[in-house]
Amino acid sequence: MSTDIVWADIERDVVIVQGDDAVTFLNSQLANDTAALSVGQSLHSLLLDPTGHVHSLVRVVRHSDTVFTLDVDAGFGNDVIVRLQRFVLRAKATMSTSDWVVRAFRGTDAASHIGAIPGCAVVAWGSPNAIDVVGSISTLPTLGESTDPGYINMMRADERWPRLGVDLLVGDIPATSGVLSCAVSFTKGCFPGQELVQRMNSRGTSAPVVLRVLERDDRGVGSRVIQDGVDVGTVTSVGQHCVIARMSRSSTIGEPLG
Repeated sequence: MSTDIVWADIERDVVIVQGDDAVTFLNSQLANDTAALSVGQSLHSLLLDPTGHVHSLVRVVRHSDTVFTLDVDAGFGNDVIVRLQRFVLRAKATMSTSDWVVRAFRGTDAASHIGAIPGCAVVAWGSPNAIDVVGSISTLPTLGESTDPGYINMMRADERWPRLGVDLLVGDIPATSGVLSCAVSFTKGCFPGQELVQRMNSRGTSAPVVLRVLERDDRGVGSRVIQDGVDVGTVTSVGQHCVIARMSRSSTIGEPLG
């Protein structure tokens, strides 16, 4: 077994969605194709307002035929519930906050060492060296050494994944996010906000603000990004090797997030 694996319970809210209509309801509300999930699988998705602007960025885990969890950056769980409840209507689906946690494992072949246990949740960047598990704290495994959640957060930035409320803001245009390729399905049925996403994608239109990745150098959170003497952005997340910044679409510094 690898000796470099570390784990930490990271700052995520976990919402439980369950009921006979949970799968069809979630698929009607989320931008990604949750109906395609088998039990034990997971995916990331944007949750949009009816206007098409970002409400939240969630990860969906299918625990059974009728039970799902949506985990979201800390502080946004209740907002997710309020947003979803607006559209429940007659669907047999309930939403509630829970005391479940998200335990992150990072290190060489972490995913294979954890295996296909209940609650496994993929990371968006698809590395075999990273896996999360969502569940009751009493049921979660430990593997390797515990570490500070801040270390896991730095690794997230290095892997170019945005944090809601920090890099990606509520009310942003989806194209700002840089995660459309893994958090939106362009072939599934309708969902709130679909028109804006489809229109901007088909026209190749960029958002006024985009997330970009730059080398870390001596940049810290809040550092201004200057190009040709012009202020073009602000650093929002810092990793060990790179940073994520909210940048003007006219900027050519760094690389797109996705």
